Amino acid sequence: MPFQPGRTVHFPAQTCAACPLRERCTTSSRGRSVSIHPDEPLLAELRERQLTPAGRAQLRQRVAVEHTLAHIGRWQHRRARYHGTRKNLFDLRRTAVVHNLHVIARQQDGYRLTV
Repeated sequence: MPFQPGRTVHFPAQTCAACPLRERCTTSSRGRSVSIHPDEPLLAELRERQLTPAGRAQLRQRVAVEHTLAHIGRWQHRRARYHGTRKNLFDLRRTAVVHNLHVIARQQDGYRLTV
């Protein structure tokens, strides 16, 4: 079936009924529909870049940053705690400092010598 990025492609029920892979594809009696993301060519290029050594190095850096943001988000929760940007920025910085102290404590535990 021809498709355009950003559109949904509908496969007719007759086509799906004759397909030997129907059980693995869909259970719908009206046929299968597939949505193609508008930026699919860009996403495919980015997936290919992740397979290169430089892409793997960037992915490792990204994972570290995302884990840090996840930790801060876990402590801060989803919504702002205070009214106003100034107080919430202070709260974010306070949470980041606490996270950094946890990271330092974890690193020092690995280097601690027992006497």
